Amino acid sequence: MAKLGNILFNRTLNQFLECKDLEGKKGLSLIGKIREAASDNLDKVLTTITQADEPHQEVLKNICRESVEGFSEEYFLGVLSHDDTEFREAASDILSQTTAVDSVKLFQRLHEPGASLPEVIEVLASQQKSLKPQDIINHALKLESDYAIELLKLVEGSEQPVDLSELSFQLDKIESPIFKINLLNYLGSVNQPKVPLIVARFLDDSNKVVILEALKTLDRLKIDFDASVLLHYTELMSGVELELVLKIIAKQADADLVPHLSAYLTSKSSEMNDFFARIIAVNADRDSFEKFLKRLMIEDDWNQQQSVACVQKVSNQNLSDVARQLTDHDQEFVRNTAQTLVINLIGDEDLGKIEEFALSDNWQVRERAIQSLSRSTNRAAITILKKQVETYPEDYVLVLRAIKQLGFGKGLEIAFDGLKSEQANVQRASLETIEAITTEKHAVNVRDNILWNLPLLTNEMREFAKMLMSQITRDFDLPDIQIDEQSNTSTGVVDLPLFGEATASLRPAYVSPLDLLRPGEVWMDRYHIREEIGRGAMGRVMLAEDDMVDESLILKFMLPELTVDQQSTERFKREVKYARKVSHRNVIRVHDILLKDGVCAISMEYFNSRGLEAVLKEINFFETVEGLKILHQISGGMAAAHEQAVIHRDLKPSNILIDDKWLVKIVDFGIASAGTAAEATLTQTGSIIGSPAYLAPERAEGCDADERSDIYSLGVIAYYMFSGKLPYIGKPMEVLSLHRAGDAPPIMKINEEASPEVSKLIVKMMAVDPKARPQSMADVHDEVKDLLDRLELPEEIS
Repeated sequence: MAKLGNILFNRTLNQFLECKDLEGKKGLSLIGKIREAASDNLDKVLTTITQADEPHQEVLKNICRESVEGFSEEYFLGVLSHDDTEFREAASDILSQTTAVDSVKLFQRLHEPGASLPEVIEVLASQQKSLKPQDIINHALKLESDYAIELLKLVEGSEQPVDLSELSFQLDKIESPIFKINLLNYLGSVNQPKVPLIVARFLDDSNKVVILEALKTLDRLKIDFDASVLLHYTELMSGVELELVLKIIAKQADADLVPHLSAYLTSKSSEMNDFFARIIAVNADRDSFEKFLKRLMIEDDWNQQQSVACVQKVSNQNLSDVARQLTDHDQEFVRNTAQTLVINLIGDEDLGKIEEFALSDNWQVRERAIQSLSRSTNRAAITILKKQVETYPEDYVLVLRAIKQLGFGKGLEIAFDGLKSEQANVQRASLETIEAITTEKHAVNVRDNILWNLPLLTNEMREFAKMLMSQITRDFDLPDIQIDEQSNTSTGVVDLPLFGEATASLRPAYVSPLDLLRPGEVWMDRYHIREEIGRGAMGRVMLAEDDMVDESLILKFMLPELTVDQQSTERFKREVKYARKVSHRNVIRVHDILLKDGVCAISMEYFNSRGLEAVLKEINFFETVEGLKILHQISGGMAAAHEQAVIHRDLKPSNILIDDKWLVKIVDFGIASAGTAAEATLTQTGSIIGSPAYLAPERAEGCDADERSDIYSLGVIAYYMFSGKLPYIGKPMEVLSLHRAGDAPPIMKINEEASPEVSKLIVKMMAVDPKARPQSMADVHDEVKDLLDRLELPEEIS
């Protein structure tokens, strides 16, 4: 009966195909018979569809669609795996125009063996509007790359909301960057809170194109999100990616982000530190800033100091208002930091408020008040500083440094009083302050005051004072005086009975242990002192013989009385810490730091030489070849230091030694820093460290030092070497201003024999804008080498 049924059905199909009037009585009858029997003969119907012309074909397709919507869906889904392409395409076409296909079954068909994926995806495309986006994504993730990309395209046509909680994928399992980019494009149109977290995961991708697309997606999202998820990437990115991630963080920044930034203010990049500090200053409110400070409390002292200094540098009225609400906080660190920021923004119009802080019982608050006063333009600041030292004598050195920065002649009175102190560090700071702020108007009075205070100074400070008196006499063209410590007063001679009984009560009771270290003495049962080869306000330098290794070396002693000065002590320690990082034939080797009975010294390589400055005084300037050889060695030594992230910060001729064979060695890394300048700029100074004649413009403005700062200093040295003159001359503050202006005359105008190529190199090294200089000391080293090679030197360049 079934066979007969097939025969009858085949006859009916043939009659149907031969019928010309499908809408006539016969045609409609045939269509009705086929519809009734189609579900039992679907193979024959599909075969006929592939052979029929268009009007008959469309009728048969409609009959099949009715069947799908009835009970034959499984059959047509199965046909999608058929070997016959036309057969398969016919089924796909039917399913594609059917609205009732089960999408779950379609998705399952994608992963069944033998399934023809193009046809299945085509059918899914017909159901696009009703498909759930998360289903499309999750199934696409399981397909091979090309099919995955085709299926993922359907997600953009879906009219269903995506349920992000149902998304499940591992980025490292997705091989196709195109797939990832397409997925990111879709996610960028979904404004749901979870989207940024999902997109942020793409920032760990190994493909930079994907990372950039993820950042662009985050940038175009129209929802607010927690930008703290991006902070980690600021340490890993550079170039365009870094610029974009910082843009996104700035756009999304709010008060909630502020506490997270406590760990991002001490990087090697001052620009990055400032960026995050500005976000804090703009977005902080009381609660978020309190959380920020509490998180900062668990950091070490150094990180705390640098972070606070960074925020202080960019503080604004908002941050000051926020800080005012925390000035009476029960936790000391929070309270002190808040008071610091409030002080930072008090202007000259409210000196009374600063005076209140300057006389606080808290030394940190007083320190910040002194720093604030040091930036004042009001001479009344000197009166407040005078009250401060009268109330808190322990602040004398800080006050003197503030007076030095202010530059008001009225501060000389406080400096003269400081000469009467029994503390060597106060005497030293007083002399430095006097040196910095003396003008022609006060020159005679200043010299007289120093002169009559000489009996009160320690031996080392007395030498410093005498040199200062000579300098004032020379600079202001005063009548010469002689200081005769033994004879009576006569014309032009000042009698100072320093060792007489009448002034015994004026002499400091303290005698430095260094006075006992004379040639022939043995220190630490090991070092035979041969001779003293230098001394200054910081200490003495001795040539010694090390009995243990039978070798000559240098001992650089720090004055014992200066060990109470934290700045001086830290400088001494840094010289050992950073110089030991550098191993190069053009850098003096530092061995160790030694301590006995309160006397501290650095042991270092003995190099029989003299300073570059002394050489220049003899020869005036170098010939091109000889000078380039010296410059090549200096840049080589400094390049080695920079490779270890050590910035010298005080590169000058007196720190460059040359022996009789023209071997060069760099010395004195006492104010060097590694990675960031903040460590060398001690928090209590409130002033710039370095020699004004060789100081880079950005450092003259108080900015951090980097490799390019040393390059500028070396450029000034080179200018001196090839012209015989410094580019800028004058009082320290005048010289700093000239550095910032950058109008040094070309060396060829000073020395007509100077090489044009050397002149061009020096101009680049001395560019006011650090970006216009060579960007590394290694580049300078290479350029000098190229210049020497062009001269076709017969000897090998070291």
